Amino acid sequence: MGESTDMARGNSLSPALGVPGQVDGLATLQSDRGDETQALFMYQWSAGVTLLAGAVAGVNQYAAIWCEHHDDLLCELPSGLFHAVQVKTNAAPNARWSCSDTGFGDAVRKFAEHELVYSSKVERYILFSNVKPYIPAATAKKAARLGSSPVRVRDLCRTIAACSGLPQPYKTSFDALVKYTGADSEVVFRVLRKLDFQSGPHLEDFREQLCSVVSSIPSCKQFTYSCLEKIRDDLLLLVGKASAVAVPALNFFASVLESDGRPAAIVRGKRISKDDFEQMLLQHPGTGFRYADVGGHLQLGKASGQKEVLRQKMNAGYVAPYFDMLWSLAMSAEQKLLGEAMVDAEGALRKTKQLESAMLVECKTAELEAALEPDERRRGLKTLQGVFKRAEDLAKHDKATVEGERAETLKGVAGLLSGSCKFAWGAPIEGVGNGT
Repeated sequence: MGESTDMARGNSLSPALGVPGQVDGLATLQSDRGDETQALFMYQWSAGVTLLAGAVAGVNQYAAIWCEHHDDLLCELPSGLFHAVQVKTNAAPNARWSCSDTGFGDAVRKFAEHELVYSSKVERYILFSNVKPYIPAATAKKAARLGSSPVRVRDLCRTIAACSGLPQPYKTSFDALVKYTGADSEVVFRVLRKLDFQSGPHLEDFREQLCSVVSSIPSCKQFTYSCLEKIRDDLLLLVGKASAVAVPALNFFASVLESDGRPAAIVRGKRISKDDFEQMLLQHPGTGFRYADVGGHLQLGKASGQKEVLRQKMNAGYVAPYFDMLWSLAMSAEQKLLGEAMVDAEGALRKTKQLESAMLVECKTAELEAALEPDERRRGLKTLQGVFKRAEDLAKHDKATVEGERAETLKGVAGLLSGSCKFAWGAPIEGVGNGT
């Protein structure tokens, strides 16, 4: 009974059905390694996260990446040009890419296909990998080993006018590469001139290292490791979805077919812009701006007694026609927050303080901007429009800061703040607090 309970809870040290694929009970390597295959797909996703994180941090100039579109990754530049990226891994100890490696040859072959058709549009070719290319030490002497360095062959291609000018032993490696890829020698020559190498995280612990990548984004520098792990996983999923056929059913069936027979929505869904990436960071729980607890401004449950104060303030600000709307929003917001307090009093209190601080800043900012209006009869309207616009922007683009609340709730909180004398509508009234 105890053993079965432990297994049900996932505490058993023995793998289910034992170790698979063992011959005659002797130690045997597995032939079916689906889990490792899945990890390699995720490593490719991590490359996408790394490139987009670099864009947000200003390390590169990418405006977007396209996942599994023409190449593993296609990086879009503001100029309209592209960088094609092949993601290759090598699990061998102390591995280094050489010209004779099939992984390197396969990458060059794919790049040669692009160069043949899209030469003017592809600015660079990048091999993104967990291992580095072989670079000979100063003491290296063997000609064949020297000639196997992809970096040396690449660098020499950049200094000569034609591939026929490559010296030995590098010409031998180049010719073998041309033969392996099946591409024209001039095309391979142009590919190598555009080729760059980029080091990715280690294969064994790339998910952990990706947390360090995410923490280098300016807006993520102060996050705890636990929060970074959640953000990392969401970003990996963002790239993973773009790499697969993951579009809403309506978009799938409502879009026309491209020339390859796929709905256009699938192709569009492969693009992740820098803005998409930043929005994911902003909307992630815990990534919003948190206001210090400086004491609550609102007294939930007492808003009804502030109705006339709000009415007078809106009359003075020449926005009386919008009183009923704002009062309805205020009462609805109060009712919602009170309902949450019945379930989780402590959590609702923290949320209410965050919302009122966030909206007080937005309301006072809108009031400040409207103060420049010379016609006092228009200041209240400009303030109201500014408050509503800011509430909508927060609800759409900064969900974490406003606890995921809808714009209607935020507008209602603004009404409650005005009713509790925290700000006016451009024209203070005597005898009533105006938050000034």
